Amino acid sequence: MMGPGKIVDQLLAIGTVRRQALLSIGANIGITAVGYLSTIYVAHTAGAETLGAYFLFLAYYGLAVLCVDGGMGGAAVKKISEGREEDAFFSAQIAARAVFLVAGVVVLLLLTPYMMDLNREGLFPWLVIALTCGTLGGIISAGVYGGGSVGALQVSDFSNTLTRVIVQVLAIYAGFAAAGLAGGFVAGILVSAIINLHFLRFRLVRFNWRHLAAMVPYAWWGFLSGATGVVAGYADTVLVGFFLTSEDVGFYRAPLQLAVLAIFVATSLSTALFPRISGWSEEGNLTAAAGALSRAFTYSLLLAIPFVAGGLLLGERLLYFVYGSAFTVAAPSFYLLLLVQVATLFFTLDGMALSALNRPRILFWTGAVSSLLLVAIEIVLIPRFGIEGAAAALLLAYIVRAGLTRAMRSRFLTIPVEWNAIRNIVVSTAGMSIFVLFFSRVVPLDHVLLVAGLVLAGALFYLFVLLRIDTGIRDEVKEISLRLGIPWPGWM
Repeated sequence: MMGPGKIVDQLLAIGTVRRQALLSIGANIGITAVGYLSTIYVAHTAGAETLGAYFLFLAYYGLAVLCVDGGMGGAAVKKISEGREEDAFFSAQIAARAVFLVAGVVVLLLLTPYMMDLNREGLFPWLVIALTCGTLGGIISAGVYGGGSVGALQVSDFSNTLTRVIVQVLAIYAGFAAAGLAGGFVAGILVSAIINLHFLRFRLVRFNWRHLAAMVPYAWWGFLSGATGVVAGYADTVLVGFFLTSEDVGFYRAPLQLAVLAIFVATSLSTALFPRISGWSEEGNLTAAAGALSRAFTYSLLLAIPFVAGGLLLGERLLYFVYGSAFTVAAPSFYLLLLVQVATLFFTLDGMALSALNRPRILFWTGAVSSLLLVAIEIVLIPRFGIEGAAAALLLAYIVRAGLTRAMRSRFLTIPVEWNAIRNIVVSTAGMSIFVLFFSRVVPLDHVLLVAGLVLAGALFYLFVLLRIDTGIRDEVKEISLRLGIPWPGWM
């Protein structure tokens, strides 16, 4: 067995971009796995209503943190990643975000009487605390991320999730309900900020209006793009809570969390590649950017396509055993939310490319059109069809957003499509689907171990077929495996 030092040496030998991508994916696997322990425990112990109240808290937090960030976080990452006057740009964002925070808290206090759902659960004070801590953590993480320390950022994100889960589980066990979940959320933010502070290499220096002026255009369009992203990400939650109940929010958001697993490779690669593509863009090296994005799309689809197929086949059973029997009512919306992830994958990577290529204005308009469309369709469909209407609206709006983002990205960067690899992924997924469908018809899936075993067997079947028929993917996985000292089986 290799020691930690040997593992680090092997990781360094892999190459910077690939290493950071692997670290990002590995950290996201841990974050996702640990995060779901909390959701599953809360769903079974406290029920959909408590879970729904917490999801509403997160929605309000997402809206509030966008306002107090003002786009300066993204602008700081962009300017720092360009490699010039990093300390000055880091310091400038601190001053700007401190002003936004004070103004944001004042506005929240004025809006207190109108946030009856948060007040009813005792969550409004936690919202103010979370906003303050989140701003501090965001300032530090912008410096770490802009400086290219993606691995450190992933470590802090994992620590955030682990701390949050531990505190939330203990709080629910102690009977603190939704307020306990909010407290765990704040605890995770603080731990993450402390860890990121250790990796922060920038210092406070004097800056002038020139630095702020250089950040403002990117911050403005970044803020507008972020606003459309927050609307797209939380409008369905807020509107489900408005038209329906907190319990319905729980029934809707819990399956959505499960569906999002389909794109965790895409989100990991997006995080890892942004500083690199931003730097390549400044150097004029678009060939390297196109090649990295081409691989990113292929490896994102490598997980997304079989995950969506498996979810469509086993969705009702997965909801039953993961969240509890009450959540099976959400199976129809879960199927729609799985399809949403395919569209999300494309605009996540294409949108990241536009942002790294310094095209925030275009990114805003693509998001604005889809967000307005989303809200309009949600208002029509949710009162009539409930959470299924919310999921259908999300699917339609996200398809439009994916199409617009791809069309705009193609104007500035052409990304070659690895058709052979995608074809092999589809063929392997088809084989896996036949295998899973046959087994589920022969054996009644009435026990959690049977469902878990079928999921594992289906995944192994898919990987076996894919690695056998796609020599390119097999050789790359083999190379990484051998560099990490993991023996490669001879039959592969």
